[in-house]
Amino acid sequence: MQSIIQKFAEYFCSMTYEDLPPEVVHKTKMLTIDLMGVTLAGLKMDFPQMMIDYMASLEGVEQATLFGSNKKVPAIHAALANGVSSHALDMDDGYRYGGVHAGVAVIPAALAFGESKNLDGKKFLLAMTMGYEIVNRISKAMNPSHLGRGFHTTGTIGVLGAAAATGVMAGLNKEQMANALGIAALQGAGLLEILNDGAMVKPIHPGKAAMAGVLSVELAMRGAKGPMKALEGEKGLFKAMADSVNAEHLFDGLGSDFYILGQYIKFHAACRHIHPTIDGLLSVMRDKQLKFQDLDTVNITTYPVAVSFCGSTELPESPEGAKFSLAFSSAMAAYCGDAGEHRYTSETVENEEIRALASRITSGTSERWEKAYPRERGAALTIKTKNGSAFEIDVPLPNGEPENPASDDDFIRKFQQNAADLNPAAVQGLLGVLRNLEQHTIAELTQAMNKAIH
Repeated sequence: MQSIIQKFAEYFCSMTYEDLPPEVVHKTKMLTIDLMGVTLAGLKMDFPQMMIDYMASLEGVEQATLFGSNKKVPAIHAALANGVSSHALDMDDGYRYGGVHAGVAVIPAALAFGESKNLDGKKFLLAMTMGYEIVNRISKAMNPSHLGRGFHTTGTIGVLGAAAATGVMAGLNKEQMANALGIAALQGAGLLEILNDGAMVKPIHPGKAAMAGVLSVELAMRGAKGPMKALEGEKGLFKAMADSVNAEHLFDGLGSDFYILGQYIKFHAACRHIHPTIDGLLSVMRDKQLKFQDLDTVNITTYPVAVSFCGSTELPESPEGAKFSLAFSSAMAAYCGDAGEHRYTSETVENEEIRALASRITSGTSERWEKAYPRERGAALTIKTKNGSAFEIDVPLPNGEPENPASDDDFIRKFQQNAADLNPAAVQGLLGVLRNLEQHTIAELTQAMNKAIH
């Protein structure tokens, strides 16, 4: 009887670019545009700079582009550093049913390996789709239990997507692919204690997942054998990392229902669990013509995961911590009019007016939202003003979800905002490559990224 990873391996090895429906190819290109944009902005942040500095200092074969430097480095090093840069902004795409961000593990791994082997955009788009498929399906099966136990799904399950995508790029046979996935499953890691302390280094999780995915494939190509029941075995990932797993639906619609179509994109540079609150608060302020100074209190009712991730009553002391504070991010959005990356600064975190309102924002859970999760990941707000008025709003899903989708124009606008301080001609050149990726090589994409950065 085939194991779970063997079934996935057989599917991945049977697929070709021509098997992908046009809407899947289009969504895949849009998500690549999105991640390259957030990477461009993320490169300016402190932790990516630390990682880039370290990776650039190492000797090694020149295989793949290290974004943010003028060097090429071994593919595993590029995957690590570029994965870190991609997640630093916290504006990368995700999948709400799995509580996971596949792209930041899958895309850096596939690009690094693809560049090292002189592969093309069609191969990449197929590989990326397959990587999202395994990440989203397995994370959906494991959550919310997996998240509830303190694991960061992007690191723990993202490694399987990175291995799957890299394996497709490498043209592995199904035995090699299964071994690569088994080896990858052994390396999944990521603890959510970084939500309480150390948020700066959160991007190390997808970076390590991307690197481990490349490593797993390279080892499988050389004959290394991984455990075939690395997921469902007696000492496998499922039993080690979740209290319950809904595995019977893992393969529902495989080959016809592409889970990449279920991805959301972010319009705020904060944890996704905060987005419905920001959307609702800004909507009421806009519709009722309220100013920041008018706001007295805000009460938020939402689902338990959102409160456990972001509902701390302690106000943040750093920009990274602010991204995981419901109260602070909401107050900041009300003060600034948005929650873009440029708002998350030390000066903003220390702003006494924002902190004062944040101290008057409370959050809790309700049976309504608990039962609706993850079909709905929303919030209900009661907003009271200093003149005694009160307004209520329900936001079942934040902007950017498939049911409330981002348009192509939204994707491009976000990309351009993230690249706003770079050379406009180089940015347009990069965008041209990304929009027509099936006509380009991976090397042409990384060269265009380098031109935009430098």
